[in-house]
Amino acid sequence: MKKLLYTLPLLLLAACGTDETAMEEMSTDELQEHIYEDGFDDEVLYLDVREEDEFAEEHISGFTNIPMNDVMEDPSLVGEDQEVIILCQTQNRSIEVGEHLIENGYDTDQLTVVMGGISDYEGDTISEE
Repeated sequence: MKKLLYTLPLLLLAACGTDETAMEEMSTDELQEHIYEDGFDDEVLYLDVREEDEFAEEHISGFTNIPMNDVMEDPSLVGEDQEVIILCQTQNRSIEVGEHLIENGYDTDQLTVVMGGISDYEGDTISEE
């Protein structure tokens, strides 16, 4: 009986440890390699969720800017049936957007967060200012 009392909490912790909102992750180095080796895939939405002024200051060519608040208000702005690579300044907003999309029915396998965001990205960027 004592063994069961010790084992039960461990089993509960293990069961609760599965994270259904876990998205794919990609480093900025992996993103840069993906862009330079494979180019942009027409089937993928490359999504930058920073504010418009941040995007204008510096962004990666090929990324579409839809600010985080817009996506939070209307998740349908992001196509539900396509793969999405989400980028922001670090990764905090990207994770929040991804979690919100999952809560609204998007598949975790279709969402990838760029860890480190554009602040860690060492590839070519564009400035509109």
